[in-house]
Amino acid sequence: MWSGSVRVAIPGLLLLGLVLLPLLTLWPALPGPFLFDDEPNLNALQVLQGEVNLDTVGNYLAEKSAGPTGRPLSMLSFLLNDVYWPSEPASFKYTNLLIHILNGLLLAWLVLAIVRQWAGKLDQRHVVLALLVTAFWVLNPYQLSSVMYVVQRMAQLSALCVLAGLLLYLSGRRLLADGDAGKGYGLIWLAYLVGAGVGVLAKENAALFVLLVPLFEWLLFPASVSRSRPLLLKATLALPAAAMLMVLGSYFFSTHAYEWFRDFTLSERLLSQGRALGYYLWRYLIPGVGYVGLYADGFEKSVGLLQPLSTLVWIVAHLLIIALAVVYARRLPLLSLGILFFYVAHSMESGAIPLELFFEHRNYLPSMLLLLGVFHLPRQKVAIMALVPVVLVCAALQYLQATFWGDERHLNTIMVVENPSSERALVTYANYLERQGDLVDSLVVMKQYIEQHPYGMDVALNAVKMSCHLGIDSEQDASMLVASTAKYRGKAEPVVRQVGDIAKWVSEGKCKSITLEHLSRFLDSYMRAYPRDGEATQAQYVARSYLDYYRGNYAGFHQHMSEALDAHPNLSLTYSGCSQFAVIGGPEQGCECFKKYQYIVDKHGVSKKTLVQKLLRRTDSDVDSFRSEAAAVCAAVDAQGDVQPENSDGS
Repeated sequence: MWSGSVRVAIPGLLLLGLVLLPLLTLWPALPGPFLFDDEPNLNALQVLQGEVNLDTVGNYLAEKSAGPTGRPLSMLSFLLNDVYWPSEPASFKYTNLLIHILNGLLLAWLVLAIVRQWAGKLDQRHVVLALLVTAFWVLNPYQLSSVMYVVQRMAQLSALCVLAGLLLYLSGRRLLADGDAGKGYGLIWLAYLVGAGVGVLAKENAALFVLLVPLFEWLLFPASVSRSRPLLLKATLALPAAAMLMVLGSYFFSTHAYEWFRDFTLSERLLSQGRALGYYLWRYLIPGVGYVGLYADGFEKSVGLLQPLSTLVWIVAHLLIIALAVVYARRLPLLSLGILFFYVAHSMESGAIPLELFFEHRNYLPSMLLLLGVFHLPRQKVAIMALVPVVLVCAALQYLQATFWGDERHLNTIMVVENPSSERALVTYANYLERQGDLVDSLVVMKQYIEQHPYGMDVALNAVKMSCHLGIDSEQDASMLVASTAKYRGKAEPVVRQVGDIAKWVSEGKCKSITLEHLSRFLDSYMRAYPRDGEATQAQYVARSYLDYYRGNYAGFHQHMSEALDAHPNLSLTYSGCSQFAVIGGPEQGCECFKKYQYIVDKHGVSKKTLVQKLLRRTDSDVDSFRSEAAAVCAAVDAQGDVQPENSDGS
């Protein structure tokens, strides 16, 4: 194909390109802002207050419950960038970029190892094609949200561990095939430790490693070609995989979270995932055809096989793709591996676990091997010549989109344009305009959304607040607020926070037409729309307590807040509510509240602890705050009891 120095230089140049091109194409995104869930996850850094020692780091790791493990590997990695909060995002994004490049290098290594195992050797075309397949993944514009959305370092590190684990497995499996059982099993077991054991400390989806390894074993080490699999190897492969399948299967029988936290059922989620997986596929394989970014809350749920029609279309398509991958597993093993890897790697976040319906970063790991099938093409020179311009187009598109990610206004604008049904994108853009002082424009974009789309409470409450702030609220705004409860996404916190803010403004005379009675009718509509949710019930009681407070009805405040605390176990609300009782009703009322709801602390300390909190024997700051405040309030009561009134005779 090539000769002389060119033959030697081409793979080296491509490998160098895997490092330099992503730096070039993603660099414009580094000045961009923190986004979406970045701040709620990173604000635990304030626990450190600039001091890094065993005690402060332990407190920092115990502060967040990002998944069952607490994801300590990811949380520790953020200390590389800052030990204070608030912070600047550029350093965090730069580290994410470096991890992405490292993942690209590991992926190239993995693809070469796979091809070597399949072909028995590596020739020049294999190497070049492997590097181009990797470059398509590294430079794909679809990776932007996984790399420049800071907290998705969790997905990146999880993928890194899985890649490292698969490389270890392939090395150990080859040694085992060559008769070196000691080193072979040692590397295979180390692979499980790194891929799944360490990986879940970054993000829990790394546990799928135990399903990916049997897939590799089946397609790359068929029993018909290699010697019969030893019993120890069968147990190593089968037992973790069976345990993982049982865990994933258990979610099919648990609907509690769907009843309380989501506006879709288990069946609706599973139907919707057919479309979600379809979008992941075609938007990755055909770069530039669509753009979602972070705000996928506008993704329409499937309520039946024909609603929308694309539900049935994609389910049939997936079944056909999987069936073909299985049928051609022996004839085209690399094609089958790439396809089945995609589906297995999606089986956790696109299965029965009650997560939100769609997020781009979920495709970060599953998409890695989708192009493996090109190695089966009879004319690999033609494949290489076709992939080169495709990769260059990917790089250009990634650079173009990175320029938007580097500018907050442009990013917010394009997110709204590309996700016209997303309330999160709309509210984020409106809040940005408000911070820039463009209050009228902020209100205009919200009102336009309300006129053109089915709208929910978050948009309506923000619009009413802005109307009050500008002094132009009307009876129409009150009607709009009541109507907004028809679209409810299970988010109780905005109801509490924003109703409280509006009630305060009403009491201060800032609202022209909106009254506390309008807010009360909104809460009535809120409960009629979604009465099943314990958090929703709690939220409306808290919101009503605020209305009572601003009416000066402190008995009503106490009653509604008590009903809120009884409605659903919520540690932070209990701490806040009991503290308010102590201020408004006196220490005795506060102490009584703290004692009554002590069980919530005990329950939180057992059932809500992450793996890290259990290992460190620490609790988060909510528990500590509750206990210290309870002790202080009850001590004040005891101190009052110790002060005896003087007798009338002065004795």
